Amino acid sequence: MYFGSVRFFKNLIFIAVCILIMIPSLLAVKFYRQAVRSAAPQTETTESVEPTAPEQTEPAKPTEPAEPGQPQPVGVYEPEGVPELTEPEPPADPIEPDAQPNEAVLPPSADPPDYEQLYPDFYAPQPYHATERVENTIYLTFDDGPSERTDEILKVLAEKNVKATFFVVGQSDPANLARMRKIVEAGHTIGMHSFSHSYAEVYTSVESFLDEFHRNFVQIQEATGVTPTVFRFPGGSINGYDGGFYQEVLSEMIRRGFVPFDWNISSEDAVGSQKTAQAIVDQVVSSAEGKVRGFVLFHDTSSKTSTAAAIGPVIDRLRAMGFTFSEITPSTMPVLYNYPY
Repeated sequence: MYFGSVRFFKNLIFIAVCILIMIPSLLAVKFYRQAVRSAAPQTETTESVEPTAPEQTEPAKPTEPAEPGQPQPVGVYEPEGVPELTEPEPPADPIEPDAQPNEAVLPPSADPPDYEQLYPDFYAPQPYHATERVENTIYLTFDDGPSERTDEILKVLAEKNVKATFFVVGQSDPANLARMRKIVEAGHTIGMHSFSHSYAEVYTSVESFLDEFHRNFVQIQEATGVTPTVFRFPGGSINGYDGGFYQEVLSEMIRRGFVPFDWNISSEDAVGSQKTAQAIVDQVVSSAEGKVRGFVLFHDTSSKTSTAAAIGPVIDRLRAMGFTFSEITPSTMPVLYNYPY
């Protein structure tokens, strides 16, 4: 190869092309390394820092066993059979539940929610202590009253020497306010079931729930002189309307000392058309078989004539099965639906 020959110029062009490829490549590598170093977190090197031990926290307390895959709060859920969701109360105008449930447990450092400051008079006279579990016991419960049927129900209960529990709603009729007094004077338990029983009113938010039950609470106090300590969610605690804040409501009511109750035996007196008294008796008795404790759902409204007629035979049949009867008290361990969200 000599200067000026064709081969000389070919080699010269090849060397130039190699240089043009290598220079951008080297620059790209340099800029990449600078970018990585600038993005890395800077550590303080001028002063040593004593390592701190991780904060010690108490281990979580054990809870009662839950149904597979279902969370349960301590001391609230009944370990025996939990009812299937086949007995909603008559539906109101539906509202859409939130797509995602709110977190039920706030971190210890977080400020308490504002609704804890609402209604400073809205507290049970005792802290939550619902731990009493008496076996072979039936608790008869009546929702949505008082009504004209209350007088008939109270008469049968007196004849059978049975105490029961009435979850009442707000009333404007003086006769029904008088029936609230009769319930208490007869030695039965009176509990809260909201003021309006309108799902759209009760289940808008935690605040709306507290407002409804506070109104119910105050009216019961004024009508009877008794402070109610137990309550039942309209439609039951799992009802398709309170999924976004069910746990918050439950926690807040328990914090205030109130004890929640669902049911594990339904009379089905609010399902479909009016049932005969015999159909109601058969339904309750068959559902009670195998139960250690039974919380029976009835409805106390003007139209429930069959319900009132069924109470006496229900008591007789259940007594023959070996059950005793009692009213719910603040010490009674409740039965609640599992929380499925």
